Amino acid sequence: MAKVGIIMGSKSDLPIMQEAIDILNDFGISNEVDIVS
Repeated sequence: MAKVGIIMGSKSDLPIMQEAIDILNDFGISNEVDIVS
């Protein structure tokens, strides 16, 4: 189970949110990404 959920409104948000995803991964924090458009 992921500890952090990252929810975006569109795929165009991914380049910005990728920085957050990378930081979470660097710290070994499990995460799940959903695009809800």
